[in-house]
Amino acid sequence: MNLKKLALYSSVFALQGLSNAVIPVLPELAGGDSGSSAISSLIFSGYFIGAFLALVPLGILADRIGNLKVIRFGMLLTAFSGIFIGFSDSPWILGVARFLEGAGCGAFFPAAFSILAEWEDGKQSLGEFNFLLNAGLAAGVFFSGVLAKFGIKTAIISFTFLAVLSCILLLSEAGKLLSPVRKKKTKKFVLRECKSPVRKQQEGSLLFELKSYLEKTRNSLFKTDFGKIWGTSVLLYGTTGLLTANYPDYSADFLTKPELGLAISASYLAAMLSSLIAGKTSINSRNIVRTGIILAAAGIFLSVKLPLLAFFLIGAGGGTAIVGLITAVSKISSSGFAMGLFNTGIYAGLGLGPVLGSFFLEPLGYETVFLGSAFMLLAVFFIKLDFAKLE
Repeated sequence: MNLKKLALYSSVFALQGLSNAVIPVLPELAGGDSGSSAISSLIFSGYFIGAFLALVPLGILADRIGNLKVIRFGMLLTAFSGIFIGFSDSPWILGVARFLEGAGCGAFFPAAFSILAEWEDGKQSLGEFNFLLNAGLAAGVFFSGVLAKFGIKTAIISFTFLAVLSCILLLSEAGKLLSPVRKKKTKKFVLRECKSPVRKQQEGSLLFELKSYLEKTRNSLFKTDFGKIWGTSVLLYGTTGLLTANYPDYSADFLTKPELGLAISASYLAAMLSSLIAGKTSINSRNIVRTGIILAAAGIFLSVKLPLLAFFLIGAGGGTAIVGLITAVSKISSSGFAMGLFNTGIYAGLGLGPVLGSFFLEPLGYETVFLGSAFMLLAVFFIKLDFAKLE
């Protein structure tokens, strides 16, 4: 592995490991028996809401000042947030720290995906990147469960240390290699040229640019295939996020912490393998996405009886679908803005899914809500996922 891949891949592993290290210990972080599912959802979703709000603005910033600077900022913010999470017991401080950690994620991913899309081996690197992304998620949730007997926050502190080391690597000469020469011109969301000097000066302002991006966001989501890709990611990650956020409480009577960590980490192991396979396949994006949806929905259905198999299928589905979705987006544009806009769908689902689902848990019960979310996910098959013209 060359130095530029080491800098990027080690960073995504540390970032994702830290983000997931809270999941097996959510009830304890929320206050134990005195806590509530609402506080657990706040701590869980704070990360994804922060990422959701940061993705597009920081994706635009990456286009303006360069991907490397934004990646460095994202990892620094992640490391500082991990320190607060590791040494604070206040649920509200934890919620704010998770929000800031999510903002760091929002800085990291658009810039990282933009870099990957411009590498000569872009599709293969995307598969490798997603492999290590899910490896970090798996390691975070697994070691959090296993190390809980030594201290609830042992894994959180450990991954914070790894995030600090990644920051050092990004700030070194290895990090500078992440500023590649573009292999080709890519289609981007850009403004038309104007001969008027005053108009050009207006277009150079950040405010004008933000207004133009908002208009292009509206047009992209509602008038192009990009909107279908975005909506699919919201449903996929909203339904699976709802299950993951509430499974620690749901399984408290029949799974120990190590068993819970093993079950959830199985999803990321499956995602690692499926990302590599999907990255090397010649199947078109539409069929890759549909295969992923079927696997994820099957996993949600099985979650009430067979947790280990269920999470394995959910991970396989998510890892498969994400490669197809990102590949489809890259055919439209590889800019930081486009990748940031796409990722808002992922984090909108992960952030809002658990929160909205929590309103139905008390009147309907966990199993009814889980099964209902699986049917919602299958509604994707009523959307015409025609990415053929992007292939």
